[in-house]
Amino acid sequence: MRQNQAEPRIPLSRQRLVESAVALADAGGIEALTMRKLASQLGFEVMALYNHVSNKHDLIDGMVDFVAAEMELPECEDWRAGLRGSALSAHTVLLKHRWVASLWARPMRSPARLRRMESMLACLREAGFSAEDTYRWYHALEMHIFGSTLLMLSLDFPSPEDTETAGESFFGETPPSEFPYLVEHLAMHRGDSPEAGGFEFVLDLLLDALEEAKGGN
Repeated sequence: MRQNQAEPRIPLSRQRLVESAVALADAGGIEALTMRKLASQLGFEVMALYNHVSNKHDLIDGMVDFVAAEMELPECEDWRAGLRGSALSAHTVLLKHRWVASLWARPMRSPARLRRMESMLACLREAGFSAEDTYRWYHALEMHIFGSTLLMLSLDFPSPEDTETAGESFFGETPPSEFPYLVEHLAMHRGDSPEAGGFEFVLDLLLDALEEAKGGN
């Protein structure tokens, strides 16, 4: 009688570890990611992971680089359209991987992040902005992308079923009826689209200001 043979395990690799860790963080937040949980999911002992990553910090660096690679780089033939598309892509990716925005500022070596930074800077410099103006406008765009996204992710907005009351948990013991315009405002925050929280509105204000500055050069 033929015996059933165990199916061979898929070999580990750094790429496989990173992709699995990103999936775990997407499902449960970065706090849910442990080396033990990751090893169990992959069907290996914990020590096997350290053949591919130095430690958890190294793994997280790889995860952030993986997410950064999903962000579209600007196409600079039309610098405004290129920067706008890149900003919207970054915002969408950060909302998809809700854990990564809070880790973006940590020091790390990330080829994907370096390519993104270089591409944005190149768009501005090749559009005719000086090095000094490029420095200022680059940071203005980045602060909008990451600051507004972090704010959106950190605020506990009411759920759609609480449309009329805007969520008792948000107002606590204060009657929501005392704040009709705030209730109206909170209702417009819902959803994970770039429009929620006015992301595109402020982005276009920044780009309008950029065009005006360019015209004055």
